[in-house]
Amino acid sequence: MTPLNIRELQKKLGYKFKKKKHLIQALTHPTFSEEERKKKVNPRECPHQQAYSTLGDAVLKTGLVLLLMDKKKETKGDITISKADLENNLKLADVGKRLQLLENDVIHHTIKDPKKLEEASGKICADTIEAIIAAIFIDSKYSMKKTKKCIRKIFAEEFGELQKVT
Repeated sequence: MTPLNIRELQKKLGYKFKKKKHLIQALTHPTFSEEERKKKVNPRECPHQQAYSTLGDAVLKTGLVLLLMDKKKETKGDITISKADLENNLKLADVGKRLQLLENDVIHHTIKDPKKLEEASGKICADTIEAIIAAIFIDSKYSMKKTKKCIRKIFAEEFGELQKVT
């Protein structure tokens, strides 16, 4: 993870972190954290993304509902179906791949086997997208307005596809 990669990611997210520690935690996979903790020389605690991913899932749901309401989705059924399409793990994995999270080495992980990494890439990307959304929410002092703006930017392509369908 280089400063340039982080700047590029922040540009893609539409958000510049005030406290980079939130972004770093969102980008730290549990495998990396565990390996750091178990080092024989200079072990260190390295908070990982799991709690952020859990929060991000809830914030994402809220943000998507608000954005769908802005798009004039008015019935519970319309909102629920569209939200489910946008928030499923396959779609989140696609978003993470489009942002090139693994290709640009912005996720700290320790999966060295290319085949295992390919198999796990979807889940890693999906979890990381949720964690990033939580990091934005926390770093923005829990601003749903700022987080919603970022969700709109991150999911712009998916919202464009949604418009074509409806």
